[in-house]
Amino acid sequence: MTVPITANEATWLLSREIRHLQERLERLEHGMEHIYSGNADSRLGSVAISAFQELDMLAQSTDALAGYVERLARLLDGEAALDLRDALAVIPLRDLRHRLGGARGDPLEPNAPELF
Repeated sequence: MTVPITANEATWLLSREIRHLQERLERLEHGMEHIYSGNADSRLGSVAISAFQELDMLAQSTDALAGYVERLARLLDGEAALDLRDALAVIPLRDLRHRLGGARGDPLEPNAPELF
């Protein structure tokens, strides 16, 4: 169930979700670095180095996308409510779908699993 929200609110909710993804990617990247730095005898192979580069690129990309959406939200000041049912219907993660739909009282938790 979604609540009527404006384009401005919808873009701010999207930005919040992107920031949450970026934080999770950074935690994953730091965790991976910790795992590999624990064994000083082994060198990182090309696959591991490529994986770290991909994680870093994903974190930077999500940060840039969140910033873009935040700036877009400032341009969308109209008060007209949006019908997001069709757009939200394609999101398989229930909690994410509810948050993007404007559901209140569903805080983001750092390691909370998403249910399909």
